[in-house]
Amino acid sequence: MKSSRNIILPLCAALVLLSSCAEETNTNSKQPIPPVVSEGLADNAILHDSPKIGIVSFKPASHISGTSYSWSIDGINLENANNREVTADFTKAGTYLVTLNVDGIEYKGNIIIPETSSYEIDMGENHTIISDISQKRLFVYGSNNKGQLCIEKSIISLKEPRILKSYTHEIPSVAAGRNHTLFTDNSNIYACGDNSYGQLGTGSNEEIENVAAVTTIKAPEGLSYRRIFVSAGGDMSVAGTEFLDGSAPKISIYHWGYNDNMTDKIQSSANLLITSNSRDDILFATGNNFSIVRATSSYNVFSFGVNDKWQLGRIQGAGAGYDAAAVNPDTHLDGSKTDMASGFVFTPYGEEKLAGDYSDRSYYQNNYFAKLAAGDDFVVSIKKETSADSAWTKQDKYAVYVWGSNANNVLGFQNLDGNAAVRRGTALFNAVEQEAMAADPNQVVPIFKEIIEVAAGRAAGYAISNDGILYGWGDESKNQLTNNKTANAVNNNVYEIANPNGVTAGYKKVWAGGDRVIALAGDNNLYTWGDNHNGILGTGNSLEVVASPEKIYFSLAPVQ
Repeated sequence: MKSSRNIILPLCAALVLLSSCAEETNTNSKQPIPPVVSEGLADNAILHDSPKIGIVSFKPASHISGTSYSWSIDGINLENANNREVTADFTKAGTYLVTLNVDGIEYKGNIIIPETSSYEIDMGENHTIISDISQKRLFVYGSNNKGQLCIEKSIISLKEPRILKSYTHEIPSVAAGRNHTLFTDNSNIYACGDNSYGQLGTGSNEEIENVAAVTTIKAPEGLSYRRIFVSAGGDMSVAGTEFLDGSAPKISIYHWGYNDNMTDKIQSSANLLITSNSRDDILFATGNNFSIVRATSSYNVFSFGVNDKWQLGRIQGAGAGYDAAAVNPDTHLDGSKTDMASGFVFTPYGEEKLAGDYSDRSYYQNNYFAKLAAGDDFVVSIKKETSADSAWTKQDKYAVYVWGSNANNVLGFQNLDGNAAVRRGTALFNAVEQEAMAADPNQVVPIFKEIIEVAAGRAAGYAISNDGILYGWGDESKNQLTNNKTANAVNNNVYEIANPNGVTAGYKKVWAGGDRVIALAGDNNLYTWGDNHNGILGTGNSLEVVASPEKIYFSLAPVQ
């Protein structure tokens, strides 16, 4: 007798026994409706790699086995339909019904093929959240011991990416702290997971089941949201809410959660950091309880939070404004370990206003960073400057600058001055010149390469060059730099990481968190490697450490 199991059920059908369906809204005029976790009863039966126009691979989940397999996809001719794993060539976007018959048992589910694929990804200590923006779907996997997957804690973990929810609107920004998660649909901010330090922003540090709305974040009365950005690291949360004041875009930046600068380190309600005119290209990067932000209309980047390894890239209170007194970070060693007031990050070595008198130098101006990434206690950034940016820029530069802790060479070079941390940005890559900056005490010779993407894990950094090479440096105790790498000829602390097997087109984008990595390769599929204890990489591999890139497969089934 043939049985049928539906993977995707309509939302209302799944909830009809409980209540009528509430229509999702993109307004902020009333109490937001928290996301619904379950979309229906389902077996997690069908997996697929990155949905895209072109070749997509499908396979059954590991617990689905049999002697005969038969696949069908509406509107698609499958030449290999009777294999356990199949590939399908999609020539246009749309929603397609996928059917798998295993020994007479039928599994069904819908796959959405978008016009273009785009991802926002973040990784906590043991969990991962992926927003497939074009599909308007949110995927979660990894450990759920603190509820950080936004599902019932009775589900201890998820071994592959599962659909948390399909949304009416895109999920453009996601964030993963140590054991908590934030995401936004540009209308509200949602949070789940550990709340020991108030990092969910609910006004208390009480445990929250499933998903909570951060209701303290809102635009001023009478003004409307334009977009929202979230960031998280350690037990700290950060958000930027952009709104229109007339026709002028402005942004308010908030932080909550762990606050090392207070006697009571629990900050359970959002604290307003600054409101200012907004940029179009907003950047947030949050490490272990510190944050680096470029969001306001000035060229400067500011930082706040824990500073015990110089991860803020500045002394306490530095750069309160353009007219602030110049302070030389090479001679002024501030003893403060934390600064929850924002201050401008020092310019990198060689970027001072003048080359002569210290009294006339500026150490925190014209910090035009194009990318920012934060590890546990260090920062990796791309800084782009041209001679038109300012009168004091010495030459055109496109460089990767790093600062903060350099334990285990996590900045990519031997720290020759004997200190455990680097106080100012030092060029690791430079697209203009290959010589150490004269003011740099470490005399680091940068790698001559233009970098387009950067990422930072717990204690390892990553960069992708414009020719598709993925570079990695720092800790490799969990093979987060892979076992297939080559030391760079200029800097043998930096490694060139090999492409996934069968992929010749290099890498396009990289994300990192904990001791693991996700990279978008040239075949437009996502690959992952590194720490895999309890299967947190989500590939089904049972090894504690995965030493080479493995393709990520997504489930067609929502979380039950």
